[in-house]
Amino acid sequence: MRFSKLIIVFAGVVLGVLSCKEDYLNRDPYGILNEEEFFKTDGAGLKMLTSCYQPMADGWGYTVNKVAIMDESVDNADAGGSDPGDRPQTTEVGRGRPLSSNALINETWSNRYRGIGKCNQALAGYEKEGANLVENGVKVSSETLARYIAEVKFLRAWYYLDLVTVFKEVPLITNVEDPSVRKAKATIEELRIQIYADLDAAISSPHLPRLSSMSTASEAGRASKDAALTIKARAALFFAGLMEQMQMKGDSKVDYELARVATEDIIMNSNLSLLPDFNDLFRGDYKVGPFSKESIFGVLRNYDPAFGMGGDAFAIMNVGRNNVGGWGGNTPTRDLAASFDKADPRKMLTIISHEDIFLASNGTNEVHNYKGYFNDFNLQHSRKAFVPQQYRQNNDLQRSNWQPYWIRYAEVLLINAEATVKTGGNISIALDRLNQVRRRAFVTTKKKDEPAVFRKFASDLSEVSENEFINKYAVKAVDDVLLAIKKERRYELALEGFRLYDLVRWGIYVSTMKAFYSTYGFADKGRDVSDKSWPFPIPQVEIDRSNGILIQHDNYL
Repeated sequence: MRFSKLIIVFAGVVLGVLSCKEDYLNRDPYGILNEEEFFKTDGAGLKMLTSCYQPMADGWGYTVNKVAIMDESVDNADAGGSDPGDRPQTTEVGRGRPLSSNALINETWSNRYRGIGKCNQALAGYEKEGANLVENGVKVSSETLARYIAEVKFLRAWYYLDLVTVFKEVPLITNVEDPSVRKAKATIEELRIQIYADLDAAISSPHLPRLSSMSTASEAGRASKDAALTIKARAALFFAGLMEQMQMKGDSKVDYELARVATEDIIMNSNLSLLPDFNDLFRGDYKVGPFSKESIFGVLRNYDPAFGMGGDAFAIMNVGRNNVGGWGGNTPTRDLAASFDKADPRKMLTIISHEDIFLASNGTNEVHNYKGYFNDFNLQHSRKAFVPQQYRQNNDLQRSNWQPYWIRYAEVLLINAEATVKTGGNISIALDRLNQVRRRAFVTTKKKDEPAVFRKFASDLSEVSENEFINKYAVKAVDDVLLAIKKERRYELALEGFRLYDLVRWGIYVSTMKAFYSTYGFADKGRDVSDKSWPFPIPQVEIDRSNGILIQHDNYL
């Protein structure tokens, strides 16, 4: 009886409160900070900035996704996996006519827009509550706040450039919108203007530092002025290429000049340089490359279980199965292997062959066995993804410091060479920049994969002297310099997420993939490629949610 009375009394109190407090259901739940309160907590500004980088640190949604859609969907690599039916979403994109329900395409869209949404939230919060920011109990300076804003604008431009490369025209969202708001596609010119505006704001900020002035220990992985200049140049090459192909309003030379000027700024003022040995980028220890003057921007991955930090999924997804222990993704094509000069050690340092041998942790040999999955076709895997046993903990491919390089100085040199040629600049300058990259490969890179016992692609390698390089391997003014630059981008940047970007902007995506299909035809890659293949379709789920506002691309109607 007493318990029943207590229930009745409690019910009466609740009813009384509900009748007196009309806003009861509108108040914030306990334990949840509203925006104003959050920005007053210690370290809120840096936490918000960090959240903008987070989508890029998503191993599946970004790292695996980016290389899948940029390299595995074209002639550089196949999807791989356990068997020909594995990873169908990547194989479907490679055929050239993916459905609007394709999981890889949906993942690209959702990951990049998640990043854009976080950037918009951060910028709105900084504008409204920036004066309240505190870090370690001390008020955050206006200079630090300005740096946060510059980094966020760099990241928003980054995510939008990824979207434009895959989808061309997408909704442009630059403010925090109500979840019910739906937007139509922006034009490519509107997107171009916004990407440049964000990058110019970052570049012009006196508080976004040069890479050379940043602390390697505490600031590695953060955006710099050099990173923003490179992405502006990367975007400019893409937009210039579209202008040339599609008769867009404007002069493509303007964008090529933007690319040239941005990269010239880096070359002359950044104090950056190539590592002398290509081995130091992808050996597998990641002690030198990520912290060198060549690495401009990447996502640092440090296996540290004490902080819940695991390795990137890329390092197990794109490594050979069977005794090697990986999941068999990202199988470099025979076409990619055949494209290299036999004397170029980057072939060996990009592609592992079936029956190559690496030293195991116990001193025995680890023979790479690639038979019995993905239809025994390429029999190759990515050396850039592979971490030899001696650089892992407990021989676990997910317990290593593997990490991607999203911007390297080599790309800066190649962009500058291409933009110089396209603007009718001094050809000797273009040749100098191009041959810096080639010379590193042929002359100063060791002709041995240090953790390996046997490498098939090492058999044709020998030391190349300076004179031999100049006479035999350096590109000269009498050569087709632009074609040489295009080839060099493939040799240098293969399997790092650039190939689709290059093929589309050069206007050779269709012809390249048709030729690939006619020569190889594995898994029907390139079979359905036509001038209606790119841009790839907007995810149908986004169109359905828009209530008719977001319209599918004409080439997919």
